[in-house]
Amino acid sequence: MRKQKDEATESIFNIVQRFLKSPPLVVWGSGATISFGLPSMRELSKALKNEIKDFDASNDNLEDELSKDKYKDKLPQIKQTIWKKVNDADILTLKNLIDNNTDDFNGIKLLFEKFIDPHPKVLNIVTTNYDRVLEHLLSYQGVDFTDGFNGKTLSTFDAANFKDSNIVNLVKVHGSLNWFNVNEKVRYLPCETVNKTPKIIAPSRDKFEETYGLPYRELIQKSDTLIGNALSFLIVGFGFNDKHLTPRIKANINKGIPLVLITKEISKNTFKELENAGKYILFEEAETGETKVIYKERGSSEQVEKVIEGDFWQLNKFMEIL
Repeated sequence: MRKQKDEATESIFNIVQRFLKSPPLVVWGSGATISFGLPSMRELSKALKNEIKDFDASNDNLEDELSKDKYKDKLPQIKQTIWKKVNDADILTLKNLIDNNTDDFNGIKLLFEKFIDPHPKVLNIVTTNYDRVLEHLLSYQGVDFTDGFNGKTLSTFDAANFKDSNIVNLVKVHGSLNWFNVNEKVRYLPCETVNKTPKIIAPSRDKFEETYGLPYRELIQKSDTLIGNALSFLIVGFGFNDKHLTPRIKANINKGIPLVLITKEISKNTFKELENAGKYILFEEAETGETKVIYKERGSSEQVEKVIEGDFWQLNKFMEIL
């Protein structure tokens, strides 16, 4: 029985290694940072319930809830509430790094090292997150990166900062905690010391209108290009709910581009969007100390499910496969 388990695990590892043979485009969702103390969508809903009159926190889909007409005039307050909730947690993450509590960050560190190593030494990450967990660790490790700003106070966005070699490109399609409205321009500021309007895009139907402006138009275009050119996808904590990224990812995986996903719990929407995908392997938490793996390989119409020992749905453990 033990041998059969080992053979199943080895087979799954081989699939992951084949799917990610080419450096992947990493899609980094909100589920990737919950383990660092960043709020989940449910926790953001609770924070909004406390601050926004008549807010309905029972809706499991925050974007659908915030798309209701009754919130349209409250979006500035909604953004400020979301920003503060995320920023408070982000500051604690930075403190952990400063205090050298770095074990929890090993998975991200290994991710950088693994995929930036091959020529041309570039790692592209598309993210819907506002937090700076990735930026904090990249700085801590001395890895060159850009989010389109040069990191200097009051700097403005320039798409030319994204490079094709020797860098990690962070494409933050919904904005970042460090971006603020300063005299009608989006500028980079140290958010611990500023009292300006945060330039983040809240999850609502209005986000499509907001992305027509700078720098979001360029960020969406950049993400579209990266998704269209991807040879493989590594999806971390992303539930395929974002209407900017999901259709483009779906179009590519339906052509047979391999996808690897790790998350605590696979969303129902993920299965819906992967229905016609050719090659994928998904990792989610099973029982304590175990991982459920669901996969489909090219040429097979059947989906396979297995449970293996180990918390491979967590990035720290998952990187051992590679």
